[in-house]
Amino acid sequence: MKNVAILAASAGTLSLLCTMGSAQSAADQPPLASPLTFNEAISIALEEQPGTIAEIALERSNGDVVIDIEVINEVGDEVEFHLDPATGEILSSWTDDDPGDDPGETDDADADG
Repeated sequence: MKNVAILAASAGTLSLLCTMGSAQSAADQPPLASPLTFNEAISIALEEQPGTIAEIALERSNGDVVIDIEVINEVGDEVEFHLDPATGEILSSWTDDDPGDDPGETDDADADG
């Protein structure tokens, strides 16, 4: 189970949701932390891709801590960014054509069988 801290935007209200993995997995990895604030990260993402923030999360990707930001652009595409939480550098970005196939997310209704 991955550790994730999520800041979800809904109807102009931001709420912080946190989930923690098992105590053993948390002890094996450094804590999720970022000197870059979520507001700073949002500014970086919106400068690159104007739109509406759908989700922002501090999470692990391939063992590294990243800030994951999802922006819905003017045509309704979800553009996702991974930012370095120390520098704000955009490590990667892509258009997420199927948000249901994101790692760690499942949708049993779409399962084959």
